Amino acid sequence: MSFQGLLIALNSLIDIHDELLQLARDKVTIVVRNDVDALMALTAKETRLIARLEDSFREMGSSAADSWKEIGLTARPGSRLSDLIQAVPRADHKTELRTLAARLKERHNELKVINERNQLLIQQSLELIRYELDLITGPSEQEITYAPPSAGQGYVGGASRRSFDTRA
Repeated sequence: MSFQGLLIALNSLIDIHDELLQLARDKVTIVVRNDVDALMALTAKETRLIARLEDSFREMGSSAADSWKEIGLTARPGSRLSDLIQAVPRADHKTELRTLAARLKERHNELKVINERNQLLIQQSLELIRYELDLITGPSEQEITYAPPSAGQGYVGGASRRSFDTRA
């Protein structure tokens, strides 16, 4: 039944979000400890979870399309899960879908906040590294951008040559 497939897909999405939340929390301590190897291992786990998330999301879309057909309606382009919940005729199914959708949205929002915080933490860590490198290497003596030589710093190794002979 397509409704059961939709419930399974939503539960799978919630489980994956829970795993991503745990990894995001772990990432905070890893970044603070500056453990690059652990960060790379964690990133590999995140990549695998994101692949699973995409599969579950596709499964949810497929199950949602089947659910629309099952209730005898066609999904509009851009229709959302909330639209399907309103169209479901059974109250117990609506309640179950609303509960799962609310849990998924809650996990998604929490993950978004933690990821934004982690991104800020990583940016601050990179700024600290740049600052420490500047302290070690010292200030740059030479400008990096091009500037034409000033009038007093021209060629001084002989008589200046004109590019246009006025005697001709």
